[in-house]
Amino acid sequence: MFLIIGTKFITWGSAKTAETIRCSNCGTLAQFTEKTGMNFISLFFLVPVIPISGKKRMIECPNCKARFQTE
Repeated sequence: MFLIIGTKFITWGSAKTAETIRCSNCGTLAQFTEKTGMNFISLFFLVPVIPISGKKRMIECPNCKARFQTE
C-alpha cells in the first residue's frame, strides 16, 4: 500500500470589503471578498490533514477569483 500526499491551500470566510478596489489582474472595480486560509499537507491531494503554515489573510476578486495577500 502506498499513500499519495501533497499540499493544499484551504480558505474560509466571506465578508465583503468596506471599499471598492480595482483588481490588478482583470481591472474590475468591485467590493472584494475577505478570506482567511492555511496550507495543509493532504492525503491524495483531497483530504487536509496537517497544517503547515500560519493563517494568512487575503482578499479575492469576485470576477476572476485572483487572491491578494493583505497585511
